[in-house]
Amino acid sequence: MTDVVVAGEGLGAAPRRRFRPFAALAATLAAEGERRALWLPVAFGAGIAVYFDLTREPPTWLGVAAAVPAIAAAVLLRRRGLWGEAALALALFSTGFALIQQTTRLRAAPMLDHRLGAVSLTGRVVDVDLAERGWRLILAPDPLPRLAASAQPAHLRIHIAPSSDALRPGDRVSLKAMIYPVPGQVMPGGRDLQREAFFARIGGVGYSLGGARRVGGESGGGWRQWLLQLRTDMTRRIGDVLPGSTGGVASAVITGKRGAMAEEVKQSFRDSGLSHLLAIAGLHLGLVGGFVFFAVRGGLALIPYVALRLPIKKIAAAVTLVVLFCYLMLSGAAIPTQRAFVMNGIVFAAILIDRLRISMRICAIAAFVVLLVDPASLAGVSFAMSFGAVVALIAMYETYGARLGHLLHGGSFVNRILGYCGGIAVTTLVATLGTEPFAIYHFHHLVLYSPLANVLAVPVSALWTLPWGVVSCLLMPLGLERLALVPMGWGIDLTIWIARGVGSLPGNVWATPEMPPWGIALVSLGGLWLCVWRGGWRLWGMIPIAAGLASLWLTRPPDIVIADFGRFLATRTADGAYAVSGSGERMYESFLTEQTGAALVAWPPASPVLAGFDCAGQRCFYTARGRRVAIVTGEAGLPIICGTVDAIVSQVPAGFRCRSEIPVVDRIDVWRQGAVVLWLDSDKITVSGVNASRGNRPWVPQPKSRREREAAAGRPASPAD
Repeated sequence: MTDVVVAGEGLGAAPRRRFRPFAALAATLAAEGERRALWLPVAFGAGIAVYFDLTREPPTWLGVAAAVPAIAAAVLLRRRGLWGEAALALALFSTGFALIQQTTRLRAAPMLDHRLGAVSLTGRVVDVDLAERGWRLILAPDPLPRLAASAQPAHLRIHIAPSSDALRPGDRVSLKAMIYPVPGQVMPGGRDLQREAFFARIGGVGYSLGGARRVGGESGGGWRQWLLQLRTDMTRRIGDVLPGSTGGVASAVITGKRGAMAEEVKQSFRDSGLSHLLAIAGLHLGLVGGFVFFAVRGGLALIPYVALRLPIKKIAAAVTLVVLFCYLMLSGAAIPTQRAFVMNGIVFAAILIDRLRISMRICAIAAFVVLLVDPASLAGVSFAMSFGAVVALIAMYETYGARLGHLLHGGSFVNRILGYCGGIAVTTLVATLGTEPFAIYHFHHLVLYSPLANVLAVPVSALWTLPWGVVSCLLMPLGLERLALVPMGWGIDLTIWIARGVGSLPGNVWATPEMPPWGIALVSLGGLWLCVWRGGWRLWGMIPIAAGLASLWLTRPPDIVIADFGRFLATRTADGAYAVSGSGERMYESFLTEQTGAALVAWPPASPVLAGFDCAGQRCFYTARGRRVAIVTGEAGLPIICGTVDAIVSQVPAGFRCRSEIPVVDRIDVWRQGAVVLWLDSDKITVSGVNASRGNRPWVPQPKSRREREAAAGRPASPAD
């Protein structure tokens, strides 16, 4: 009998031991309490991310078909503890997928797949941005010539000359412009400007030939047009008082329009780690909100009758909410501004109901609201950079805030000043750690001295520049904005000086290799795991973070890039720069520099033979890692004897003779596949087209021959076709 009992215990013990890891996991999750709810916005965003990661457009019914049963399961299991929470996470995942599908369908508009050349066009101005030279228009064009009705773009982005008329949103305009497709990716996994333009309903880009002329205005337009006109008028009035880059920075922090800044100044802000001062985000809304709150409360406190009879603290909070909402609308409601408004709005709303608590929950709510309003923002750099910084800061201050406050803000006045600077340094360091992986992924560089720049520049912005900006907005209806903008400009000039000084320090900017998408996904998951959980298992997040950062050593820039229908060609030189040949869009040069951190030199290099080039006429032979590639820049460079090279890259059609023996890439391949890149290794040559990694998605233009375009437009094909 004893043997039977022991055997029974043994039989029962094995299953129990088998399930112990699950029981331990359930206990650990249960111990996290309300922190589990912070993963719900992550699940919502994961559904959106999966949609963007697909290489084929899913059926339109798929998201809804998955979301409906998942929501039903979440309702049925709502009282089942962890099972109910898992069902709710699955429901939010499916809902996020369904929402971005619906957003794509609603924002779909044709995108140009070929150059139109010089076109006389008319249309309605949607928005105006002041540029360093001239203006940039978002234009809703009238039907363009030589395009079928189904191929007409909803909006064009046109750079117009300084000689143009002063235009406002709602004006009708006439101009002649060169119109091009939106530039595509220059390398697989790089910045996808076509996707960004698709969700902004921009189907083409270009520049004017001569000035643009106003030919009338449109009545109506609603509050949106009025708001755009107000932003444009305010930006111009700021520029009248503060010309050049100073006015560009001022308009950036007031109206969100910063096109008037010189490129050199923008680069200085990037190289010094001060770019966040140009994006209206938590710092700006927090300072404006604090300034308004204490000014209103202090003003009401000076009136005894009001102070003794009314809740002046709540009145000040309500006024601050209104001001912050106006600031959100006036600034263009960019992603960082939306996030900052939600978080600051919750804080001041909590004052109204006497429940003030700043926590990670506010950040989770802000993320959910931003994704709900604009799910496509998940794929942009603003969302990642903004929330990366805030999540890291909240996690750090939740854990070490009390000790840091005691260390930095006690003692004499001098110690308090030093503590304030130390607090800025610590905050900058933590925010940098939270955003640097995303900066590496999107911009491919590290900025080492950003804490120094922030310690110097943030107090100037907080204590001088932004308060004068608020005063200038109050004085603008009276036409007295100059009284505040002039001293505001002094602070901006000092900030620009700091940005230039720190940005030019030797060794400040380090170029980094390209991080693959799976690498940044691991870093994001590990960072969330580290910041969201409170228990000891949060340190497990360091493992995916380390693995994601290690992915940098698994990539290297391509040796050859050909893009823009063969017009843009770049080959990597022995010193890591790129020799650029062709007449392609300058945008491709910018993308290549951003994604590789490499300098660009003219084609061919000054010492072509020493740099791996052997050029004669319209043909070059490029050698790297024991591989020899024929580079053809014109028809005179053809034909190539197949057995003498390992690959052929041609800016003109290269024919079919060598394709069965070696890799051949020409302008026709680029037309079909998008930009094509080649990596040369001693044992192989890897060829990759960017459209293969992007797949068949609505924002990836599908090229059509001239015959197909003319048939769609209802015109007979020309004999030349």
